[in-house]
Amino acid sequence: MSLLGHSAIGIDVSDGTLKAVQLQGSGRSLTLRRTWRMPLAGDTAADRADAVAAFLRRARPASGTRLVLPAPAEESATRTFVVPVMDAGRVAELVRYELLSDLGLPDDDLVIRHLARPGEGDLQVLAYALRRRRVDQQAAALRERGVDVDAWELPGFALASFVDLELPGVRDRIVLGVGRTASDLVLMAEGGLWARHLALGLESAPADELAGRLRAEVDAAVAALLPGDQPFRPQQVVLTEEGALDAAFTGALKKAFDLPLARVDTLRRMHASVLLQHDEQTPEQALSSARAFGLALAGLEAGAFRCPAVTGGARREALRLAPVVTACVLIAAATLVLLGEQARARAHELQETLSIASLGDLLDRTRHRDELRQETAAAQAQADRLLSLAQRRTDVLLPRRALAAVSAVAGEREGQTLHLERLWLDAGEPGQAGALALTLHAAPEFDASLGERLQRALAAEFADVEVHGPEPAPVAGLSQWSVKIVLP
Repeated sequence: MSLLGHSAIGIDVSDGTLKAVQLQGSGRSLTLRRTWRMPLAGDTAADRADAVAAFLRRARPASGTRLVLPAPAEESATRTFVVPVMDAGRVAELVRYELLSDLGLPDDDLVIRHLARPGEGDLQVLAYALRRRRVDQQAAALRERGVDVDAWELPGFALASFVDLELPGVRDRIVLGVGRTASDLVLMAEGGLWARHLALGLESAPADELAGRLRAEVDAAVAALLPGDQPFRPQQVVLTEEGALDAAFTGALKKAFDLPLARVDTLRRMHASVLLQHDEQTPEQALSSARAFGLALAGLEAGAFRCPAVTGGARREALRLAPVVTACVLIAAATLVLLGEQARARAHELQETLSIASLGDLLDRTRHRDELRQETAAAQAQADRLLSLAQRRTDVLLPRRALAAVSAVAGEREGQTLHLERLWLDAGEPGQAGALALTLHAAPEFDASLGERLQRALAAEFADVEVHGPEPAPVAGLSQWSVKIVLP
């Protein structure tokens, strides 16, 4: 855990109430400094921006305090992928391709972010996509009110970071942040993290009905989000936010889930400041702010699942860095003056030591060395170009081999629809695995046998082949199959 920032405020405006938490970090120690709670007049982007502006006028945070808000999670989507170890740029490209393929939405409509977590030989990548129009609306509303913050985090990731900090050691669990008008559902497992934003809250239905609907949403999320080979055996349900303070709802939730119910009723990994005793809020209200806690942890760079959707705060960052920049400029100026004096003294010393003839010979040798370096660099560049050309020629053969294998299967289609919709190639670099992905559309008559036939045909050409399907294709009446091949 890294506490690079000294102080951070998480401001949660995602559920009809503004809840804020200020944490301070010193070394590996966390201190809860303040909590706030303010009602919201509405739940539009403008209402949220008004509430944030009013809160900042009241709290008056110092320029060194980082401010983190929840990203607008409506219509968001999360996924977890396991990919071979590869360059960070290739991971980002692969994540974008997979999400766009799954969601079927244009690239311009989404803000896509991911967090790569190293595993045993592979990378576990937690990824999510937000609707860009919602992000732009919120950003514009804040700019109109002169509000400048440091980052926006996905609410589900913030919840997961707080629960992971305060209730460690549980492999699989369900986290429910149940508010008055909306909720966040998070599935935490050793194999990944999945989150959904739900338009369900304490005001949506009676306690028993709401608990049943949330149980149905959890079952649907497990079935839809987790891969078929991903075992998920939750050991507990963690309840946070306003729902954790509602006795009737807590009892109904215990009946709906045949699992132990946990609530964070005591801060175990952070201690409360003495000033907090004089705050307006009770400890119970402070502990119903798990999202705000997680956002503050992100501001301190102490959250286990920190992955900002949007980073900003250029003006705040400039204010924060101004004293440091001034000191660096003064130090650099003094250093330059000192180096200049030393250089002049050394030059004078050399002139007194060497003869004019020796100086001329030294200059000739220096020019000759520079010419040799230029020739070496040119030869190296030419060799690199030749190697790159050879690599590209080899890369071209890989899709041809895959297409030839698929063509052999297509030759047995007996008049039914079977065509290649998309092919994507990441050739990789020496020492790193590449990837080849194919998407096929086929008549439903092939659903029972196409997966096995594709696996058999491609396995003859490639060592690592995964075939997934069938799924409904964007074209009505057809099935969609996807093939992933790890290239040597």
